[in-house]
Amino acid sequence: MTRYDRYILLMCLSFFGFFALVLVSVYWINQGVDLFGQLISDGQTILAFLELTTLALPPIIMMVLPVAGFVATLYVFNRLITDSELVILQTAGISPLRLLRPVFYFGAIMAFLVAGLSNGLAPQAEAQFRKRSNILGNDLVAQLMRAGVFQSPISGITIYISDISPEGELQGLFIHDRRSETREVTYRADRGYLLRDAENARMILLSGRSISLDRVTNRLSDLSFERLNYDITQAQSPTGSGSNEEPENERGMSTPALIAADQDLANRAGIPLDRIKWQLHYRFAQAMFAFFVPLIAASCLMLRNFSRLGLWAQIMLAVGLVIPLQMSKNLLSAQVINAPHLAPLAYVQPLLCAVVFGAVLLAVYKTAHWRLMRQPDLVEGGA
Repeated sequence: MTRYDRYILLMCLSFFGFFALVLVSVYWINQGVDLFGQLISDGQTILAFLELTTLALPPIIMMVLPVAGFVATLYVFNRLITDSELVILQTAGISPLRLLRPVFYFGAIMAFLVAGLSNGLAPQAEAQFRKRSNILGNDLVAQLMRAGVFQSPISGITIYISDISPEGELQGLFIHDRRSETREVTYRADRGYLLRDAENARMILLSGRSISLDRVTNRLSDLSFERLNYDITQAQSPTGSGSNEEPENERGMSTPALIAADQDLANRAGIPLDRIKWQLHYRFAQAMFAFFVPLIAASCLMLRNFSRLGLWAQIMLAVGLVIPLQMSKNLLSAQVINAPHLAPLAYVQPLLCAVVFGAVLLAVYKTAHWRLMRQPDLVEGGA
């Protein structure tokens, strides 16, 4: 690697780190705000929020890396052109492909990072995120610790708590249980507590009454009580909202699991086998896409005579080429869902990137040849 290659590569990596940090922070904060409101409204703690936002970070980084590499390459080559550094190098007879060699190195680093995330850290984080979200979502004690709102944490049960004291005492409780087809019960209590051990959660109702309606005989019974144990965990069915198990998602599967996936695994996960295979191919295609994005950005900026008048037209061209390439992934994904055995279409996106880069590089060579042909005329005119 020559001094020129190290110089360009270090500049690209430096600005890539800056833009990646900015973009990841924006996406992370935006997602964190929504997640914070949801978790706090469910009565969860700050530690649960920090855990979930940390698990959401690897997929965000994987999504942002190609964008950060694209923006960093645009910035570096715009700076090199406006400072006339590339003018000197081209005047020295260096070919466009040679000028792009450090960008090839940079693209390879981008592809390696994206491949590592998409095949390693991101699936693990996705699986753990879904698991923890499901467990927290079934935390009835946390959900019930909200005052002033009617809640239905379980189908067939409505709970209202007027107020919660600083000591955790529940005041003004109302519970309406209509899960049974033959019996409907309403509980009201002046005070109460939520108790939880390793496996069970109970509500202790104090100084209240229960009204029971027999739907078969239409008989109404009224019972006063000083203390009543109401077991919340009995209201949860193994296949209902109380279950911590959730169908596996293809984004949370490891790459070896995707490779070995068969119809039995797809049936157990409740996911079409073609969608699982699409995820496998897409993880490798995403790394290829990240390789070509910086090359398209750099080659587009070399499509003109170097001057200090700005490169907005070339920048907009690069953006206009990359955005449809990124959108093509969504279109291809829809085609795979609607048509079987088309999972290898995931490689169409990097293939289109290679074609676009080749076309732009060819135009750069033609532009460079035209400038070299004009140089003798310019010299004679100056003489």
